[in-house]
Amino acid sequence: MELKDYLKSYEGARRENFLSRVALIICLVIILILLVAVLSKRTLVTITPYTLVQDSWISNSDGADSYREAWALFLAQELGNITPDTIDFVSKRIGPLLSPAIYHDFMAIIHSQAEHIKEDRITLRFEARSVLYEPETNKTFVTGNLYTRSVSGKELRDFRTYEFEIGISNFAPVLLSMNTYNDVPKTMKQLQLEESRRKSREERAGASN
Repeated sequence: MELKDYLKSYEGARRENFLSRVALIICLVIILILLVAVLSKRTLVTITPYTLVQDSWISNSDGADSYREAWALFLAQELGNITPDTIDFVSKRIGPLLSPAIYHDFMAIIHSQAEHIKEDRITLRFEARSVLYEPETNKTFVTGNLYTRSVSGKELRDFRTYEFEIGISNFAPVLLSMNTYNDVPKTMKQLQLEESRRKSREERAGASN
């Protein structure tokens, strides 16, 4: 029997219908798998931060180490290079990056410093020397020299560390916390070292008594 005659038969029609249904089910399964894969795939955006020379990436809620380092360096440069004429501009640039949890306290400190800088005509200049991101704490440390020049022209130099905790929300950076101090970065390793030294001093003091 020829194939054409066979397909015209009842049995041929049934088998053709069955094979068509199987093919349709397979196609639906493939489409469903592809749909789930597309919906669950994390969207990545490749960028080149102007404060770093290497490429970086961000997603909706995460980012590369270099992305956080770039923003930390940007913030340190903004906060560390201030004149009486630029303090208001700097606060407006940083304001949108602040987490709601720290916004009011941070802006209050900025405004207080702004009044002090304007009254005393102080100029700040920061030269960054290193940037370090610590994944365990999600903290980024920017260290360098901070130069403070008074209206008389006298300039003082201090070693300064800017400590930032930067999150990612909707493909944008969010400053969650910030600290500054004239000391080496307070990384986990450094804090453990300081705690070990403190305990050693206490043990020596206890032994001498």
